[in-house]
Amino acid sequence: VSGTDQDSNETGLQSIDPELALILNEATDDSNINAVIAFHSYPTPQDLNELRGIGILGGTQYEALPMIAVSATKSQLIEVSRLATVRSIYGVRTLQPNSDPYFENTLVQRVVTDQDLRSHNNGMPVSGRNVTVAVLDTGINSLHNDLNGKVVQNVRLTDQQSAPTGFVSPVPVENVENTDAASGHGTFVAGVIAGNGLSSGGKYNGVAPGANLLGLSAGDFNLTHVLSGFDYVLKNKNRYRIRVINCSFSANTVFDPNDPVNIATRTLSDAGISVVFSAGNRGSGEGTLNPYAEAPWTISVGSTDANGHLASFSSRGVFGISGPSIVAPGVNIAGLRSAASQTGVLGIAGNDVHRLTPGELAFYTTASGTSFSAPQVAGAIALMLEANPSLTTDQVKDILQRSATPVPNGFAHESGAGMLNTHAAVLEAAFPERRMGLYRHGLSLNRVRISSQALESFQAPVTPGDVHVQSLQVHQNTLRATVSLAWQRGANDLGLRLADSSGALKGESNRLNIPGLTGNSEEVTLERPSSETFRAFVSHTGSVGTAETVHGLFSAITIDYGAMSDIGTLSARDQNALMSGLSNLTFLNTSGRFYPDLAVSRLKFAEVFVRRGFAPQYLAASPQFADVLDLTSRTAVESVQMRLGGKLFIDTQNGEEFHPYRSTSRLTAAIAFVKAAGLEEAAAEAAMSDEVTDKASVPLHLRGYADVAVSEGFLELIDNRFDPSSDFTRIEMARAFYLLD
Repeated sequence: VSGTDQDSNETGLQSIDPELALILNEATDDSNINAVIAFHSYPTPQDLNELRGIGILGGTQYEALPMIAVSATKSQLIEVSRLATVRSIYGVRTLQPNSDPYFENTLVQRVVTDQDLRSHNNGMPVSGRNVTVAVLDTGINSLHNDLNGKVVQNVRLTDQQSAPTGFVSPVPVENVENTDAASGHGTFVAGVIAGNGLSSGGKYNGVAPGANLLGLSAGDFNLTHVLSGFDYVLKNKNRYRIRVINCSFSANTVFDPNDPVNIATRTLSDAGISVVFSAGNRGSGEGTLNPYAEAPWTISVGSTDANGHLASFSSRGVFGISGPSIVAPGVNIAGLRSAASQTGVLGIAGNDVHRLTPGELAFYTTASGTSFSAPQVAGAIALMLEANPSLTTDQVKDILQRSATPVPNGFAHESGAGMLNTHAAVLEAAFPERRMGLYRHGLSLNRVRISSQALESFQAPVTPGDVHVQSLQVHQNTLRATVSLAWQRGANDLGLRLADSSGALKGESNRLNIPGLTGNSEEVTLERPSSETFRAFVSHTGSVGTAETVHGLFSAITIDYGAMSDIGTLSARDQNALMSGLSNLTFLNTSGRFYPDLAVSRLKFAEVFVRRGFAPQYLAASPQFADVLDLTSRTAVESVQMRLGGKLFIDTQNGEEFHPYRSTSRLTAAIAFVKAAGLEEAAAEAAMSDEVTDKASVPLHLRGYADVAVSEGFLELIDNRFDPSSDFTRIEMARAFYLLD
């Protein structure tokens, strides 16, 4: 990352846009090409004279960013690349937007009611007051009732790069009531951040309804307009108290610290403005992350569905190298409908009529995408900054990631640090002593190692009507196997199918391929595949097209569980449950032994629920149990007892003793698993069978929990006995969490 240093003394060209290089290679000498020239420092009069000497007589010179957008010929840009003060040259591309109760998983609703936060905030609920969030998007319709009085400035961005009338600054048009007349994307994003919910009686409030908004309309996301937006924010950050900027757009390119967008976002971050990017919607393939979201100084946001699982469309990074910072809900989100909403009259696939009442349809619509996850994080940052205005951008990102709730079975390159936990993040912002994430320190002692490796690469000619078959061997202890296919840019559209050794279809991919810098591609991923030989089938869609050479890569994420000396006598079922538990951090291999029959302490039981993401983190102002005093233990115990769906240990109350080192009983475990699985209604209706010989030993009001726990397989009867007071063992915990997943 050292190459991104804004104070670097480096001279000469550091980077050229790969896509621009392709354009230059094919361009005629007299072609006019729109480009952005980034300098190592703000361009001087001598720099401008050098451009004039080359024949570039004018362009858009940004007021805060060290860049000039120009229209120049191929030969002129080649001459520019030789100037010592030029850092990079990028073509002007069009970027793409990454297109309530669903926010419950982020616990944002607890911020308003938290009495500690109210007391800290002079009796007022934390809502983002005195913080302005800039929205660089298609614009904002400030006339929407839910944005009444919230938009402190609404700007239409323009530039004059193609007119060689001298080097002039961007000319933004300010005080425009509606800058989002054609799309609705930006208005939707703005409502998620700071909408007041007026049209729904508060039902569809934004995350930070007290925050202000500054709209920056980039129109069709032309690069020069985007840079004009960044430039405007830098110039006016103090005037409007801008502390956050939301960027729900991406580009089909690769990460380069010398890209003008990345130079701009680094400058914004260094100026104290948190930059939030959507991760992108390019799907489950590795390496699909929005390149602008890869910059370590940004906060990148992926999407989850309503159940808290990673959304299929949410872009991923590269294992062990890159990934989103955090994730937030992004499926079927309700937001503001502008006069012309891009989701249409009834929302995507008619979801509006499923989520919204007839009276709400005129004011709201629904949409899915990381575009609508990112503004939840931008709003959360506004809440954090109201609670503690002195936070730096690095501190904001650190708190967000440490306080996040792990996503079940999620890898860091897919879900980052986990699900946004707005309540915990605002609590630590206000009270730094309530430090979140301490439980993560123990993970370094784990002997389990997960790694990614490329197993085989192949290339083969494929002609229309023929099918190329490639055999691929999956080995033991493979958590995930992926077959990726790529071919040159062009009109060909290929499909990929993957079958096991019996010929059964296990996965296929045949999506619409759009030509771009990265070419065309297909990908199939298998979760926990068996050890056997699979076959990949590659063919032209509809047998239409031309002969093409395809390039394939077979890769896998594998796990080394580490030696465990006491599991040889376990049944195949129990070994499978244990291996699953080791792969998802239910268990840590710290000693080389499992101790399957050892009782699980109440504290360890609580820790696993937090580590697995079934209990979001929480820390009270003071210890809630007389015998749980250190911060790490308190995080585990207070989190499971403050869980949104109700406390998991119902046999103790705040202010009493928790008995952290006492063994967990089978009845306590049964109740916790039923509650974690969301089966309390079933437990209320269940009746324990008379065939359970010790039924009378289970309290009457808890028998439904015991019955559901047994019927769901979380616990098993022992010789027709439930044994409610017996110790809950580690192997029983392995079985139960395996089923809970």
